[in-house]
Amino acid sequence: MKKIYFLLSRTGTVPSRMIHSLMGGKYTHASIAVRPATDEFYSFARKKINNPLIAGFIVENIHTFVFSKFPDCNCGLYSLEVDDKAYDRITETIDAFLESPDRYGYNFLGLLPARLGIKTNRRYKFTCSQFVATVLWRSDAVELPKHPSLMMPNDFLKIKGIEQIYEGRIGDCNFSGVAPRAKISAEV
Repeated sequence: MKKIYFLLSRTGTVPSRMIHSLMGGKYTHASIAVRPATDEFYSFARKKINNPLIAGFIVENIHTFVFSKFPDCNCGLYSLEVDDKAYDRITETIDAFLESPDRYGYNFLGLLPARLGIKTNRRYKFTCSQFVATVLWRSDAVELPKHPSLMMPNDFLKIKGIEQIYEGRIGDCNFSGVAPRAKISAEV
């Protein structure tokens, strides 16, 4: 068994405020991590610090980029234990995104259908929570509470077996300090 990690957050950015007004809930952004020693999380969000419209697959760190501009934003760090096969499928899926990051874009058109409960399938377009849910769904790691295209950041809290390991200011979160350093077979 191995652990994967979820970072749920809500910054003060304009897109975050818009998503919160549309979707509600405590969090507006979701990321996934599989290699705590690297401090890397994977998600879909802005690629340019001052332009939220240029968005897609990103590798993020909780102490840089947008998070460094909003160190007081609230976040929750969660872990989930998965079997070795699921963990391998999760890392393979993330690695496939890492191989062709420019192929993928942000699913701006998927926000409203998700809010209305309408399933969508845009092969190379994801919101942050759709990406994390798709990674989990493709790996058969867990049973999701909703279809991947309908998942919102707060829906990850409903996954059976999820454990909170930190909640508070993102500026105070030390991912590699709170997540145990597991023996990692796949290196970045």
